[in-house]
Amino acid sequence: MKTALGKLTKLIAALIIGTLLFAPMRFGSEDYLYAHPRSVRMNPGDSYPLSYRLEADAPQKVSYSTTNDAVATVSEAGVVTGVGPGSAQIRLDAENGARATVQIQVAGLRASTLALNTDSITLEKGQITGLRAIFNDKADNTLVRWHSDDESIARVDAIGRVSGMGGGDTRITVTSKDGLTASADVHVHVAGNAMRITPESVTVGMGTYLRLGTRYIPSDTTDQVTHWTSSNENVLRVQSDGTLFAAAEGQSILAVFSRDGLSASTIVTVDTPAADFEISPAAATVDRGNQLTLEPRFFDADGNVDEDSSSHYITWTSSDPSVATVQDGVVTAVASGTARISASADGRIASCSLKVQTLVEEVKLNLSQMYVLREQTVIPIQLEAELVPADADNTRLEWSADNDLVATVNQRGLVTLTGGYGTATIVAKNESGAQAQFVVNVVAELPDGLEG
Repeated sequence: MKTALGKLTKLIAALIIGTLLFAPMRFGSEDYLYAHPRSVRMNPGDSYPLSYRLEADAPQKVSYSTTNDAVATVSEAGVVTGVGPGSAQIRLDAENGARATVQIQVAGLRASTLALNTDSITLEKGQITGLRAIFNDKADNTLVRWHSDDESIARVDAIGRVSGMGGGDTRITVTSKDGLTASADVHVHVAGNAMRITPESVTVGMGTYLRLGTRYIPSDTTDQVTHWTSSNENVLRVQSDGTLFAAAEGQSILAVFSRDGLSASTIVTVDTPAADFEISPAAATVDRGNQLTLEPRFFDADGNVDEDSSSHYITWTSSDPSVATVQDGVVTAVASGTARISASADGRIASCSLKVQTLVEEVKLNLSQMYVLREQTVIPIQLEAELVPADADNTRLEWSADNDLVATVNQRGLVTLTGGYGTATIVAKNESGAQAQFVVNVVAELPDGLEG
C-alpha cells in the first residue's frame, strides 16, 4: 500500500508540472487572448481572415483595430485588407482587457506600367542631362537597366544620366526587371565651325545632272543644308531638291547655306560634253576584302579617247553597298553577292557588273602526321578540317590519298588503313587551291620517343 500510494503521489505531481509547462496559465480571473496567425504578409488589395482563441470564464466580445489604416484595414469580423506598402499592427481587444496583436506587412504593387519623364531630349555635345523612370503608383520592384543604341552619340549610366558624346540621333531605352520598356529619342547637337563643298572644284560636260556634297568641321557637326544657289542660272541651274543641271558652257559660282548659318562656295565649270563615256572593266569578279579600280574613258565623236574631257566630274554609285562600295572609282568588295557599279558623266551612264566572292584561304586539319603499328591498322582515323574563313562560298573539300597500299580516304575525311607498310599522304583540297595534308606512316616498330 505504501508503495502504491507513493506511485500515485508521483503521478499526480507529474500531471501538475505538465499542466504548468504546456498549458496556458490562468490565475484567478485573468483572461488570455491568442491571435492566429501572429504575422501576415500581403499585397495591396488582398484580404486575409484572422482567428483567435480566448481563455476566459465567460464569453466576451473581441474587437479589432489597426494602427495604420493607410497600410491595412480590418473589419468587425477580423478580415484584414491590404491598402498600401508598409507595416501595421492589428490589435485584438477582449471586453475584459485581454489583448493580442498581429503584425501586417503590405508589399508594393506589381509594376504594370513604365514610362519616361520625356519622349525626347536635345543636348549639346559634352552636356549631361537625366531621364527618370516612372512606374505605376506604389509599384514594388522598380529596378531598371538603361541602354543606348549608339554610345558614340549618347551614353547613359545606371541611374539614367545621359551624356552627349557626339553629333547625331540615338535612342535610350529603360527596361524593368519584369520586362517593361520605355524609350526616349536623343538628339546631340554639335555646332559647326566651317563647311566645304565636296569636291571643291568641278568641271562637267553640258547636259550633266549632279549632286555635290558638303563637309563640316568638326566632322560630327549636326548642321544641315537648307539651300543651294547659282550665280549664273543660265550656265548652272539649281533644282528645288539640290540637284544641279549643267545647262550651257561657262562658269558659275555655286554656294550652299546651312541651317545654323554656315556657308561655302565653289566654281563650277561647264564644258563641251564628250560624245561617249565608258568604264573598264565592264564586268569583274573580286575576292571579298579586296579592291578594284575602275578606269573611266571619254570619247570624242570620232571614237577616239577624249583627253580634254578626262577631268570631267563623275558620279559613282553602287546598287548594293552591302556587297560593294565605290568611291572615286575605287570599288571595295564587302560581302559575297552581285552589285552593279554605275558611273554618270556628261549626261551618260556606264556600269560594271561586279561579283564578289569569298574563297577558302586556308585549310587546317586536326592531325598532321601519325605513326601506326601494322597490327593497329584495323582502326580507322577520322580527320577533321577547319576552313578559313568559315563562311566561304564553297566549303567543299576534295580528299585524296597517294598510296592506296597504305591508306585510302573517303570524302568525309575518314582514313582507312589497308594493311601495307609505308607512307601515305592524305590531302584535303578546296577549289580555291587552299589545301592541307596528313601523313600516316605504317611501321613494324615505332620510332624512338613515340608510344603505340
